[in-house]
Formats: sequence, C-alpha cells, structure tokens
Amino acid sequence: MIDDYGSVGRLMNNSDIKTARDLIYLVSCAVNEKTPEREICEKIDLEQVYYLSSAHFLTSAVAFALEKVTVLPHPYDQAKKKAIRKLALFDIERAKLFAELEKNGIWYLPLKGILLKNDYPISAMREMSDNDILCDSSGMGKIKEIMERMGYSCDVFGTTNHDTYSKPPTLEFEIHRELFLQSDMPEIFDYFKNIREKLLPIAGTSFGYRMTDEDFYIYLICHAFKHYYFSGTGLRSLLDIYIYLSKHGEKLDRAYLDREFEVLGLLGFEREITGVAQKAFGFEKLSDDEWKALFEYIESGVYGTEETRRYKRNNRNLGGDDSDGSKRRYLLKRVFISGKALESNYPFFYKHKWLYPVLFVYRPVKGLFTHPKGIIKEYREIKEFKTKRR
Repeated sequence: MIDDYGSVGRLMNNSDIKTARDLIYLVSCAVNEKTPEREICEKIDLEQVYYLSSAHFLTSAVAFALEKVTVLPHPYDQAKKKAIRKLALFDIERAKLFAELEKNGIWYLPLKGILLKNDYPISAMREMSDNDILCDSSGMGKIKEIMERMGYSCDVFGTTNHDTYSKPPTLEFEIHRELFLQSDMPEIFDYFKNIREKLLPIAGTSFGYRMTDEDFYIYLICHAFKHYYFSGTGLRSLLDIYIYLSKHGEKLDRAYLDREFEVLGLLGFEREITGVAQKAFGFEKLSDDEWKALFEYIESGVYGTEETRRYKRNNRNLGGDDSDGSKRRYLLKRVFISGKALESNYPFFYKHKWLYPVLFVYRPVKGLFTHPKGIIKEYREIKEFKTKRR
C-alpha cells in the first residue's frame, strides 16, 4: 500500500491525502484484479472517496474492487450499474452509426474510450461520458443527417474540430473532423493532420480504420497533454495510460515513440506522466516530485478546473515569471498588440500598419463598452498572480 507522502502534505490536508490514497488503492486493486485488504477497507471513508471518484469518473472501478469485500453502498452500486448500462447503450448506438457510415462510404476511426475500455479487466470499469470518432471531414453534413435520423440533437456543428450530438438521457457523440484544433495546439495539429495516410483497415469493414498501437499511444499522450496544458487533467488520464502500457507496453516500438515525442516536444511530459501513472496504480513508492505531480492531477478532476485553467493561462502568459517587471511587460504587450496576434485578430490593421494608432485607441474603447469587467478581471489576475499556488 502507498503510504509515503514526503513533502506532499504541504499541498493537501491530511484528510484529503488519505482520501486520495484510498481512492488510488481501490482503483489499483480493481484494474490489477486484486482483492482489497478488508482491514484497509474498514478504515476508508467511503463517502469522501465517492465524491473524489465521481470527480474523476472512477466510481465504477472502485465499486468493482469494493464488492469483493463488502456489500456495495447504494451510490457505488448505482454507479456500477449505470456504467454497465451506458456501455451497452453506446455499443448498440455505435454499431448503428458505423453501419450507416459503411452504407454511405464515409471512413471512420474510433478513438479513446471506445478502444481503451477493451484493455480494462472489465470494460465497465472505464466510465465514458461520450464516444469520440474521427470521420472523413467531407462527410460531416451527411453524418449530421444520419445522427438526427437516429434521434440525436446536434448541439455543435462546424464551429470547432468536432461536432457534438446528444440523445437523452445520457448519450453523447463527438464526431471529429480533425483530432486537434490548429489554434490550440499547432504543432500537434500539424503532426496529426495527415493521420489518414497512416491508418490501417479494421478487419471485416470497408471504411473502418485504426491506428497502429504506437500511433494510438502517441495520440493518447497528446490528448492528455492538451487537457494538462490548458486546464489540467485527472486520474482517469493516468489510469488510461497505465492500462494501455500494461496491455501493450512490451510490444511498442520505443525507439519510434522517442523519436516522435521528441519531434512533438513531449518526450519529457510523456516520461513524467507515465512514470507517475505506473507507480501510482502499480502499488509502487513515489518520490516527492512524483507525489506533487500526482496531487496536481488529483486536484484537476477528470477534465481540469476553471481555477487550474486560469492559473495555467496566466503562467504561460508570464513565462513562469511572476515578477513586477514580467507583469508590466505582459500588460504592455496586451495594449500594444503586434506580430501573429495582430495578424490573427486584426488582419486589416496588420495589412495597413500606418493605421496602427487608430487600433491603439479603438481596442480599449471597444473593450470598455463590450467587456469592461473582463479587462478589469484580467488586470487584477495578472497583478495578483503567483507562480506558487500554495
């Protein structure tokens, strides 16, 4: 059992640390198919673990561990049954969708949880909020017709890298035209923009495709990094990585992975996140730095938090420097916009630079009328920002 926290106690109080430890222990037992020790379980505050597991979409996994030693409390029993039911519904709906895509000659690539669930000891341990599928971008209009015919409402269409469809009570599909947004992750976008050329056919289909194990792992790390970079990512991302490496790690071409992660600038991130994931869910002792990293993931929840998003944004904008000089330089840069920011946001003034003084007046005046609170809020956030959160 993990019981050495080092200096991480300064990051969370003792109760939070115990809850996090208990959650990781139970999830580790579930995915490693071990029976939890009854003496440990008797000392676990299941109510607190439930709150934390819900924030990370891990309650079903906890339930599969707990039921080996005790009668499941109602919330855990319901979470497990919901995960099983939702998984079955997704399988049925996805089969219908794939049949329609085949009929219409639209190629498709299942992503993320659709595949990862098959690597878990029991698929329902891997809770899913939605199903992600990359499809031929030229067929998005036809896919919209198909989804609406299947009873789905189109919540988002054509405004980002994926369209979103939902059907009550709980089903949601994200149909991707690109794996990443160019504006968010230009290097990762460029890396994956021609992924279709590297895909392999799925046996028994005419238009279904899959990535190689190596490319799927690269995508998994890039997806985790996207969430980590903008607003944080949680324990489910770490667990997915642990499960995937447990199942496929020995067969992966490590030399290829290192080269590709080097190209992406993510080799250090990949080594850190996999190191933490493998130790946390493999019953191994973590170093102080690994514990600090782990508790950042824990505090982020499954998709990150607004607080973390603001912190990471301000930290990026200031280059990790919270000195007064750095803050003054950033605020001046926000006033005197130039370079790519000028070209992207104000192309007219970028082309006609002699009118730049007009922009210098226009932007703050417009801002005071359209979002004055936003300007004041950003100024205060920058002035008060500290790189050390605690």
